[in-house]
Formats: sequence, structure tokens, C-alpha cells
Amino acid sequence: MLERLMTLDRRIIFLALLVVVIIPTLLKVSFPISSVTPTTQDVYDEIDGLEPGSCVWIALDYTPPAMAELQPQLSAILHHCFAKDIKVLGLNPLIAESAPLGHKEFRKIGTEHNKIEGTDYVYLGYRPGQLSVMLGLAKDMETAGYTKDMNDTPLSDIPMMKEVKSYDDANLLIALAAFKTPGYWVQFVGDRFGVRVAVGVTNVMYTAMFPYINSGQLKGALPGLQGAAEYEQLVKTAGYSSGGPAQAGMSIQSIVHYALVLLLIFCNVGYFVTRHREAKALERRQTEAVKQSVGLE
Repeated sequence: MLERLMTLDRRIIFLALLVVVIIPTLLKVSFPISSVTPTTQDVYDEIDGLEPGSCVWIALDYTPPAMAELQPQLSAILHHCFAKDIKVLGLNPLIAESAPLGHKEFRKIGTEHNKIEGTDYVYLGYRPGQLSVMLGLAKDMETAGYTKDMNDTPLSDIPMMKEVKSYDDANLLIALAAFKTPGYWVQFVGDRFGVRVAVGVTNVMYTAMFPYINSGQLKGALPGLQGAAEYEQLVKTAGYSSGGPAQAGMSIQSIVHYALVLLLIFCNVGYFVTRHREAKALERRQTEAVKQSVGLE
């Protein structure tokens, strides 16, 4: 059996992994989160400590390839904010591709909580200029280039925007990023204008946030899909939502990892057993050769 395992067609392995992914997905397997990363808890506490009517700004700095990790973060944060009657402002001053991704999620989660666009949340979208837009928001929306929202509605006609004019009206800014943009929000917005900044990043970016976290410049950070799953657990435990896709995604990842570990163990056992047998066979052949040589003499 071990010899067969060593010569197994790799296509069979890929097929087995596909089955391992599909079955838990169809069964909607979801393992409970046993612990929460401290920085995830920090983001949750920042929002949970806000009063109803406060305003959270969410900047999306990612493109479709990073949606699997960051979109569930956005969903969980929106559930939390809307359940606590916190107003949310969405914007994309750095990455244009993230504008439709964010607007769609705002509308979806807003509908689930019976929130009204323009009154409970506004999505500004993208304006060219990047750093100039970020700095302009310290003065007012028009200086930053925002005169309409994603629906082309003038800001002057939007009820919520009568109270939200600049960073002075942001109780917390959360940047969800797949690029090296969190540093811009920290340096040019958090440090310069005194805005409280938190981030959600892909898992590979998480360790790069530690200097900002340790210095207190970041008030919290969500690490990839794991952070999204942890936040979903916190929101679900508090009764703000019934859950989301991140926990199921993490569960499937865990199952696949277990399968890969088992496969590696079997393959390594097979390798060492096979090598041991080959060594024994070689030893026997050498012994036979010596006996034959002695017999000839």
C-alpha cells in the first residue's frame, strides 16, 4: 500500500483535495472560534464603545483578488455598526477598483438592518488625486473633490452629509487594505489630524502592522480571513448578526490543512519504509555476491 502511495498520480491527490473542499462547503461546516486575536478585539471594542449616531469612516484599499479575505471583514464591521445605529461613510480615495465592491456590500448589509442610504450610510466612492484627496478631507468634502456620492446625488441633498463634513466628524476610520496604504492613513490622517485609525489587512500584511500597533498609532487590526472570522464570532455572540462567510471559510481551510498534514505524514512514512526496504534488499544482494565470490575461490 505504501509503495502505491509513493507512486500515486498527482491528479488523484488534487481530486481528493477538491472533494475535501466541496463536501464541507455543501454541508456548511463551521467550527467555533476558540480564541480572538487581541488586535481583532481592539477593533471590536473601538466600535462597540461608540454611541448611537457616531460616524465610522471605512476606506477600501483593495481589488477583487483580495475580496476573499477583506470583504468578510467589511461585512462583519457593517453588521456591528448598523446594529448599534452607528452611521457609516464609505470612500475610496486610493484604489478605484474597490468602489463598486464596497458600495454593493454597504447596500446588502444596510438592507438586512433596514438602514436607509443617505440617512444611515453614504458611499462616496473614488475621486482621483489620492494623497491630495486624503489631505483635502481634513477641510471639507468639496476640497477633497467629493460633491456627489456613488449614486450621483449631490452631497447637499443627502441628510447624513449635513452632519459629516470632514475628519472632525469621524469617530473612527477603518482602512481595509491589500496594499501598503495603512501607513498613509496613519501618517497623513491619524498622526496629522488626530483621527483614530484601525485597519483590516490580508494575512501576509498583518505582521507589518505591529510597529504601528505597538506605538499606539493603530487602534486595532484584523488579520485576513482569520480576523474576519473572529469578528463575526464577536458580533454573533453579541447578537448583532447571525454570522457570515468567514467562519465557514476558515473551517474549510482547517479541514484542507488537516488533510494535507495527514498526506504528508503518510508520504514521509512511505518514503522511509521504502528506503529501508531498498537498503535491506541492497544488503542482501551484496551478501549474496560475497558468498558467490567466496564459492568461486
